[in-house]
Amino acid sequence: MPAWTSTVRDRTLILTFPERYRVLSWAPLGGGLVEARTILNHQVNIHETSPVDPEAFMRTLAQRLGVELPVVGLMTGVLMERLVRNVAQQGDLTIECFATVGLSNALAAGDPATYEEKRGTINLIVAINQPLTIPAMMEAVQVVTEAKVAALFAAQVRSTVSPAFATGTGTDCVAIACPIASAAYRYCGKHTQLGELIGQVTTNAVGEGIRKATTP
Repeated sequence: MPAWTSTVRDRTLILTFPERYRVLSWAPLGGGLVEARTILNHQVNIHETSPVDPEAFMRTLAQRLGVELPVVGLMTGVLMERLVRNVAQQGDLTIECFATVGLSNALAAGDPATYEEKRGTINLIVAINQPLTIPAMMEAVQVVTEAKVAALFAAQVRSTVSPAFATGTGTDCVAIACPIASAAYRYCGKHTQLGELIGQVTTNAVGEGIRKATTP
């Protein structure tokens, strides 16, 4: 079983670690390379006005939820009913991907810049139970992104502003989390078991998320 726990409360995925984990992301709250006890993925109500300051909004939300601090916070317009979890285990290595997939904002890298943001977002949180070096965490972001693109291509998802196949949305976020300790893994490429499992759980989770997003 994973060392972490997860639950959904008040339209929010709450992922809690047994101790501080190292988290790499560009989340609105706690972005960058930080230490955190909790990662949130909050579904903004589509009938509410978008928060002017996402960081302050997420900080207030974390306080209201009473979660373990410090916190990393992501935001999405995707219903939490469409949350997908996919886990893989190999020996002492456990990896779990939490995905919320929205496609109304689907775009291809290199599309014309648009200034009207829609609420479709692909948020991917990948938790790993073994420590990684910082370069390995960065490489994990690459593997997650490639897996996401592969799932979008397999489903033939098109950009909303061009004829190109989508490579994501305009507001995607990736968060990689692992324990803080002497690193067990220095590398995370596609030639490694770590990279293989991250690719598998991400491809599976995004694929299932696409099916949920496109099923009436």
